[in-house]
Amino acid sequence: MAVVKEIIVDSGTLYVWHITESLEELRASLQLSAVSEERLTKMKSENHQKAFLAVRQVLRQLNIAEADLCYDTNGKPNLCTGKHISISHSFDYAIVAISKENIGVDVELIRDKIIRLSNKFCNEKELALAPVLLEDKKEYLTEIWSVKEALFKMCNSRSLSFAQDMDVDVKQKQAKISQGDFKINMHYHTFRLENYVFVVSY
Repeated sequence: MAVVKEIIVDSGTLYVWHITESLEELRASLQLSAVSEERLTKMKSENHQKAFLAVRQVLRQLNIAEADLCYDTNGKPNLCTGKHISISHSFDYAIVAISKENIGVDVELIRDKIIRLSNKFCNEKELALAPVLLEDKKEYLTEIWSVKEALFKMCNSRSLSFAQDMDVDVKQKQAKISQGDFKINMHYHTFRLENYVFVVSY
């Protein structure tokens, strides 16, 4: 399998990989560094191992060397080339965004448990606007969660509260963060593949 979808947004591009391969197939054409080998070995979940390798496959196709990718103390990935990178994965999909500007991506599988968890990441306004029909409600809540995950990656701040500091307007495809004196407005783009919600914020 290769990159199955490319989306260009402003100064960046989003690359989507559909994970259909075995671990052996994903590893076959990769030359991992000692650090990456150690990270891979410590992953207990095969899904996480596959996603890790799928991301490296995307980078290989983009001619981005492993040496160009590093992580800060919060775990945020960075490129030594000066461009911004954001990474996400969920079960059967992995996504990578490369941009001249700060960018955040997320992918989430739509699941029933999103309704049970909604009070933990939604504010009262977002909950009040949720659709009544179950399937629509699950997609709506998954989109909000995914947008906030993407924003969290962009801001790279552990202190942000999803419910209190972030607000998502699903109709306008806009989001804002307000934490003390720090305030910022952002746009986002979303799409569906199968039962997955994809978000890129910029």
